[in-house]
Amino acid sequence: MSNSPGESTPSNRSEANSPAVPLPIETEPATNIPMAIPLATPLPGTPEKAIPVAMPVAVPTDAVIPVALPVAWNELHGLNTPLPLAVPVQETVPSALPVAQPVVDSASGSEPAAQVVAEPVAAVPTTLTCPVCQSIVPCEQPYCQDCGYHFSEADREVASGLRAKPASLEPTPTRRVLDRYELGELHSERQGVQRYHAVDCGESPPRAVWVLRAARPIVESEPTPPVTEAPQQAHDEVLPMFDQPVAESASTTFVADVPTWPSIAWERRLLQTLEHPSLPAVLADGCDETHEYLVLEVPTGQTLWDAWEEVDAPAERKWGLLLDLVELLQRLHQCQVIFQSLRPEQFVVAQGRIRLRDLSDLLPLPIPSELHVPAGLYTAPELMTQAGRQVADARADLYGFGVLLYSLFLGRELNEQTDFDEAGTARLFSRFPDLHPGLGRLFLKTLRRQVEARFPTDEAALEDATGFTELLRTLEVLRRTYDQVRLEVASWTSAGIVRTNNEDAYAVLHASETRQDDVGEAVLVILCDGMGGYEAGEVAAALAIQSLRQQLIQLKPFDVVAGASPFVTDPLTQMGKLGGHTGHRPSIESIQQAICKALKEANRQVFLAARAPGTRRRGMGCTAEVVYIDGWNVVVGHVGDSRTYHLHEGKLVQLTRDQTLVNRLVELGSLTPQEAETHPRRNELQQAIGGQPDVEPGLYHGKMSAGDWVVVCSDGLTSHVTVNDLQHMLQSEATSAQAAARRLVNLALIEGATDNVTVVVVRAC
Repeated sequence: MSNSPGESTPSNRSEANSPAVPLPIETEPATNIPMAIPLATPLPGTPEKAIPVAMPVAVPTDAVIPVALPVAWNELHGLNTPLPLAVPVQETVPSALPVAQPVVDSASGSEPAAQVVAEPVAAVPTTLTCPVCQSIVPCEQPYCQDCGYHFSEADREVASGLRAKPASLEPTPTRRVLDRYELGELHSERQGVQRYHAVDCGESPPRAVWVLRAARPIVESEPTPPVTEAPQQAHDEVLPMFDQPVAESASTTFVADVPTWPSIAWERRLLQTLEHPSLPAVLADGCDETHEYLVLEVPTGQTLWDAWEEVDAPAERKWGLLLDLVELLQRLHQCQVIFQSLRPEQFVVAQGRIRLRDLSDLLPLPIPSELHVPAGLYTAPELMTQAGRQVADARADLYGFGVLLYSLFLGRELNEQTDFDEAGTARLFSRFPDLHPGLGRLFLKTLRRQVEARFPTDEAALEDATGFTELLRTLEVLRRTYDQVRLEVASWTSAGIVRTNNEDAYAVLHASETRQDDVGEAVLVILCDGMGGYEAGEVAAALAIQSLRQQLIQLKPFDVVAGASPFVTDPLTQMGKLGGHTGHRPSIESIQQAICKALKEANRQVFLAARAPGTRRRGMGCTAEVVYIDGWNVVVGHVGDSRTYHLHEGKLVQLTRDQTLVNRLVELGSLTPQEAETHPRRNELQQAIGGQPDVEPGLYHGKMSAGDWVVVCSDGLTSHVTVNDLQHMLQSEATSAQAAARRLVNLALIEGATDNVTVVVVRAC
């Protein structure tokens, strides 16, 4: 075979077989263009033969110059064989001739004057391409700042062209492993442990799985020293101990990975130790000649983003998911494992439980000193520095939890410029001054760059130094109280412009109590509009108010307004004293049934009182509104034509339905709403308290939110104030419940107030 310039032939040849020494090419000083290409020259020690003289070749200055390649001596058949001409090779003339290197004569060892042309030096690369995320990184950077991948010397040789790109760094072609799982795209790689998107072809239909892939280490085992067998007793049989090593012959064998991070064995051991329902399940594992594999489930379900943003999802469900997440973090901490970063997209919700999609962001404690953690908004600040990683502990997950909650609260990914100030502190209170104080405290004890500013507080640190026990308690309080509104109540009444006597009556029972950040609050409103003439209507209203109040406060859902504790655990109950607790929140159905029962009993009492001999109150009666608001719901029991309005999310809704003849005709389509307003029988009731032996109350329900208004009123208001005026008053003019109640009554007076006017306003804060 022929040798390229600069290469020497084997040195054990004789002087007669020494290689040809290439001669320098003559060049013209003005142009540096070779004038002639020499033919092969005679070799030392060979017989003189007629050697053709090299002929000059005219070459234009811009032409490609063929360069002579030397012919190896061992390719000739003998000394008498004519020397062939050198084979020209088309090459571009370099801008400058490189320096030639000397060739040592094999026989004498002398160094001739002529030198061989050297190979040009390759350009040194300045950047590397990350094989995982394809980011461009400077050569002096030991790791990728985007994904944390550490560059090896092989990676740098690939970048400089000194080594071919290995197959492991190339996108993995679709292929099947363990005879079942088709590998897809590479998801991540950390120090040789690769995580692939894959498909389980053994399922019908195929389902997505994770496949972890790592090279099997090869260890050269030491030769086993010869074992000298000890003489055995004639009657004693010696068995090996359980932990006694078994001798093996000297060979090259595969050995299992030590469960150190990162490795497949480490991840398998973690999952098997915890067996937690929020973690992916192990589906299979195995190996081939060069690699080992671990196949994990890909949990599916609703994303945490979507679960949190559901409009109708109560706070109990939302904060319950976060309680699941924190409980998972606590279990991981028991195995000395934390998260590199916590982001909402890492979790899904399935069957009411939060689940982790994959384990690629888990880190061991203590964190390896050589590990680089890329910077990011969702990563605890101490993990980004060498000094911080040395002392990092489970409280790094407190910061990660705070950032995750901040992202869910905003409903989007975080932005460093808009969501954080220059010091890296979240812009919470400046942007949201009306933030729920419980949520504000949670942020201020998690989303803090200083580790010592996070949970736990002084006393809680004695119980749990990680702060997660205190975090769980805080989340539990928020789960119970976050969407519970605070209630502002005001009321006002007037006899009006025409009437002499005020036959309206109302009672408001408002109870509010707090203990250890828990708040219990409820409002019970009873409003009655009497009818039946002078000294009859007001008696019916007063009697109905008294009956309803006495019955309701004795029933379980309403005992809070009568003095019972609203909390599940109460010291008075444990001490056997008066009071007690309501237990868990009563259901809407139980509240409605209690209201219905009380209204029926009030109707019976008024009916009997109206027919008592000698009272001259026959025909008296009243309307009745019973409204119960517990901070989450508004429940209404209704008889007659008094009304309850609910302004919810900017829309005013009449919760009740007038039990009048005219309204029934409107519902049947016989009258229009405009015709009903001036109909002569518009005040004729179909049902009233005391009018018949029995009544069938109307029952209604609505959800309360912060910013809502509830207005309970007699028909003296609705006869003069339109629905549009009422909504405008609540949304644009009223600054408080007291202001709304007064302005509505005054508005009815301005319009004539031909009847008694009574208004009870409840504002949700």
